[in-house]
Amino acid sequence: MAIMHPKNVIEFNNNTEKNFYISLKEQLPDDYDVYYSVTWYDKVDNKKINSEADFVITHRTKGFLCIEVKGGLNIIHEDDKYKIIDNYGDVIYEKRISPHEQAEKSMRYFCNLYEEIYNIKYNKIYGFMAAFPNFLIKQNSNSLFYQVSDTTIDYSDMKNLKKCIDNAFLYFGQNIKIPEITTEQDIKNLHDMFKRIYAVEASKGALIEAKEKELAKINEIEDNIINLLANYKTFAIKGAAGTGKSWIAYKIALSSVTQRDKKVLLISKSDFLSDYFRTQYDISDLDRLHILSYDKLLEKLQIQEHEIDKKEISFINKYDVIIIDEAQDFNEEEAFFLRNLTLSENSEFYVFYDDEQNIYDNELNKTLENFLIEDPPYILTENLRNTRNIYEWVKLKTKFAKQTFTNQIDGPDPKSLVFSSENQICRYINNTINTLTKKDEVPIQYIKLIVDDEIYDNFSNANWDFKYKIDSYTKDEKYINIIKTSDFKGLESNVIIYVHNYNSNENFSYVGLTRARFYLYDIKLKKQ
Repeated sequence: MAIMHPKNVIEFNNNTEKNFYISLKEQLPDDYDVYYSVTWYDKVDNKKINSEADFVITHRTKGFLCIEVKGGLNIIHEDDKYKIIDNYGDVIYEKRISPHEQAEKSMRYFCNLYEEIYNIKYNKIYGFMAAFPNFLIKQNSNSLFYQVSDTTIDYSDMKNLKKCIDNAFLYFGQNIKIPEITTEQDIKNLHDMFKRIYAVEASKGALIEAKEKELAKINEIEDNIINLLANYKTFAIKGAAGTGKSWIAYKIALSSVTQRDKKVLLISKSDFLSDYFRTQYDISDLDRLHILSYDKLLEKLQIQEHEIDKKEISFINKYDVIIIDEAQDFNEEEAFFLRNLTLSENSEFYVFYDDEQNIYDNELNKTLENFLIEDPPYILTENLRNTRNIYEWVKLKTKFAKQTFTNQIDGPDPKSLVFSSENQICRYINNTINTLTKKDEVPIQYIKLIVDDEIYDNFSNANWDFKYKIDSYTKDEKYINIIKTSDFKGLESNVIIYVHNYNSNENFSYVGLTRARFYLYDIKLKKQ
């Protein structure tokens, strides 16, 4: 069975492509990878426009083919146009170039892109085909398309697609001298290129509609969890990075105010996380909902850190519901202080934590004990944030998240690089961001530069070629945020550039690596 990308398509462009996808999956063996709906860019009248390869098929040793798929029940060539006809005789599609020419343009784009990215000549087979799964047209390939029949798939071929694909590779490979040895790096380069295209498009917000459907499913899961816990006055939820802890905490806080008219505190150690959730909902009239960092809470209560175990808290400063996010960040004294902010023994107290993100070296075996929670935690086990490739990478590079299930959203493997100086890192990041924003057109607000706390000062005001803000988290479309790893806990971005020492603290690395949704650059500093 072929390896499909994406593995689970949320919505096909049409039923013809859906059926063709299923047929390729079932008929091709696992040394074939099939990429569906791969975006590329064409120029028309000197303007850049989106184009697309319906299918790209790669073989582990041979190379790749681009396939244009057309529906309808016939195709004709008249008025210098190729027209697809439906079963009523109506024209449902027309273009001045043939489907074969469309596939050929895709092929040439990807071949050039490969050589541009890797700075080496592409030395495998590359070819193109047109597929008409609903009708017979293959015998007219030469007269209608000026192509040999080996480049055409029609209705008669739909039960023997492997033979068609193999014949196309033979046809396009007859004048190419393929190296006898295909290295793993050759294979990886080709697949990374196509996966990178998916990731870049996702990073640009091109998959918003698909992601909204995905988020609807996630929201349903989270809402079910909240409903199941509705009758518990105290509980703890434990989950690895990306399992949705912070969003569940936020939803509980919001519903406790809007639906039950409770006075609620949602608290974490991070100013950035608190600021982020305050921007997610118009809470200007919700004076009963306080989303604060720990420092801002002390400031609001006019209490110094050394006074938390001494100063009496007035009744008006206490809460019906207290929700602790990133609870592993709080020590025993802080936990006891927060527990005492409840209005009464009937108040609700909820704790969300992940002991694998313990960057403050607290005693993890005491996290629940410190907050006076006696029952064991509920466990979240499914990663909802990162692509499969990013999360599997994190599992490989750290000892964490071994019990968490990865989702099936595919993407490129993270880019991992080691540099011997800060200047080398800065030059690489400048070039990378220039490529992402200028060539790939990824909006700058979707890119975040995360730096481990111990080397943050070396990069916060370096010689950057892009506009940036330090010590802030915004979605400002004019700036890239440069933020400490500790401040970015609980947050995420489409593209993350993570900078840290070669032998950095593993808890910090786990946090930094799991912030990326679609594209991750893992950049390590190893001074000689």
